[in-house]
Amino acid sequence: MHMRAVLSLGGSLLLCVGLAPRTSAQNTAPFTIRFPPDGATVREKVPIRVPLASIPEGAYVAFSIDGQFRVALAPTEDQRRKAGPGGMFEYVWDTKETVKILGTNKEEAPADGPHKISAVLYVPKSGTAGGATAADTSEITVTLENKITTDPGPLLLRYTFPDGANRTYSRTGTTAIVGGVTQGLTATGDVELIGQKSDLLLAVEDVYKNGNAIVRNRLTRLAVKQGGQEVVYPQQYLPKSIYQEVDPLGVVHYPPREDLGSDAFYEAGIPVSTTLDLPILPRREVRIGDTWETPDVVLDIPGTPPDKQPKVTVKSTLEGLEWEGNHQTAKIVQAYEGTPKEKSIVFGNIVVENPQIKFKRTIYLAYRSGTLIKMDRTIEVSGTTSEVVGAAVGGAAGMSGPSMTGGMAGSAGMMSSMPPMLGPGGMSGPPMMMGAAGSSSMPRLGPGGVGGMSMPRGSTSSRAPTMGGRLGGMSAPMGSSSMMGPMGSSFVPGMRGTTTGMGTGVAKQKITLRSTTTTELKPESKTAS
Repeated sequence: MHMRAVLSLGGSLLLCVGLAPRTSAQNTAPFTIRFPPDGATVREKVPIRVPLASIPEGAYVAFSIDGQFRVALAPTEDQRRKAGPGGMFEYVWDTKETVKILGTNKEEAPADGPHKISAVLYVPKSGTAGGATAADTSEITVTLENKITTDPGPLLLRYTFPDGANRTYSRTGTTAIVGGVTQGLTATGDVELIGQKSDLLLAVEDVYKNGNAIVRNRLTRLAVKQGGQEVVYPQQYLPKSIYQEVDPLGVVHYPPREDLGSDAFYEAGIPVSTTLDLPILPRREVRIGDTWETPDVVLDIPGTPPDKQPKVTVKSTLEGLEWEGNHQTAKIVQAYEGTPKEKSIVFGNIVVENPQIKFKRTIYLAYRSGTLIKMDRTIEVSGTTSEVVGAAVGGAAGMSGPSMTGGMAGSAGMMSSMPPMLGPGGMSGPPMMMGAAGSSSMPRLGPGGVGGMSMPRGSTSSRAPTMGGRLGGMSAPMGSSSMMGPMGSSFVPGMRGTTTGMGTGVAKQKITLRSTTTTELKPESKTAS
C-alpha cells in the first residue's frame, strides 16, 4: 500500500537532512537503528534514527516500545528530495508521555529500567493486490533513567532571579466537559469547550540584597481555539506588562496593579493568566518523601476572575528528583480534594453549584539554579448546573469563530467588524457583527470596551443580564432566538444569561468539568541546572 500519511499514537517526526541533491545512494543503506546505540542509557525525549536510504519508495516504518505499537511513519517526497547521503529518518520517543497499558484502562509513563525498541520496515506488496509486507526488523535495548537516584540530602528549595534574566514560558491548556458522568451529554469522552496556547515573558528588572526581585510579566502570544477554529490575538491587543516584587519563596510582596485585560478573558472562559504565578516553596529544608501543607493556593479555575478564585490548603510532597528539560529538578506534587467555601463557582462560563474539587499540580524546580522548569496542573469540578449542557455543546461547536487576520469564516451574513477594541477597562475582545441575510447588529459598548450585554426585544432567552465592561459577546438582532458569544461561536456553553431556548424551570443537572494547563520553560531560555 502506498502510504504518505502518518499513523500515530504519539511521538513526532523529524528528519536530519542536508541540502545536497538526491543521489543514487538512496534506498541502498541497510535497515538498522543507528541511534541510540544498543545498550545506551537514555532519558526524556529519545530520537530513534534509521537511514532514510534504507526505506524504499512507498515503504514505511513501524516503531514499537516493549512490543507495544507506537507509530507508523513514511517519508514524504519533500523529505526524500532534501535528504543527502547519510540522511536519517527519525521518530522521537517521549519517555514521559503516558500511554495506555495493554489489557487495562490505566495510562502510565514508562518506568525507569530496560526497554526494547523495535523498528519494522514495511514495503509494498508486489502485484495488484496492494497492501504491505514486513521486509526487515531492527531491535535494540536501552536503559531509561529519568529519575535521579543519588540522594543529595536535605534541600533548601528557593527561586533565584539573576539580574537582567529573560525567561519565556509556554502555556497550553484545555477546558472540557467530562463525558460519561455529565447529564445531558451524550458523548462518552471529554468534549472540549475551549483551548489556549500562550507565551509569557518573565524579565528580572532589579534584584535586592535579600534576594527579592522586581519581575516583569508580559503575555507575548495568545491563541484561543473554540468551535474548531483558532484565533491568534495581535500583540497590540494583549494586556500590558505586570510588575511584581517576588521573594525566593515565590511570595508576591508587591501585588500587581489591577490587571486591565484579564477580566475580559475570564468572562469568556479563557484560562489565561498574565503572570507566571510561582508556586510557594517550603520554608524549611525538605528531603525526598517529605510532606508539608501549603496554604492559600489559588486554584486557577478558568472563567473565574483572579479576585474571586477559591483559595485552599494543599498537601505538598517532594516525590523525588528527576530530569526535566535537561535540568536536574525537584519534583513536587500538590494535591487537594474537597469542598470550597464558595457555594457556586464559574468554570469556563458554566455556573456550577455545590462544587466538589479535585486539584493536582506537579512542579519541576531546578534545585541548583532555582529556576521553575515546568508545571502540570489539572483541576476537576463536579456539581450541578442549570445550564442546558447538551445544547451548550452543540451550539458552541456549530459555528466558526473570527479570524484576526482574514475576517470571519462562518455563516452567511456574518463578518468581522474590526480588530479587537480597547476601552478604558482594557481589552474587550473581538467584536463581531451578526445579521441574517447581511443585516447587522453592533455590540453594545460598556465601560470596559465591548460588552454591556443586554437582551433585545424579541429574544426567546429568558434571562437578560447586563455584563458592562466584560468581554461578553453581542446583542442579537430583534427576533433572534440565540445570541453571539465571545470568539464568534453561536453559543458559548453556560454564558451567564445567554442560554438558547432555556426556560426558567430547567431542572438542575449533574456536571463535571476538567481543566488542564502545562507551563514550561522554553528551550531558548538558557539557565544552568
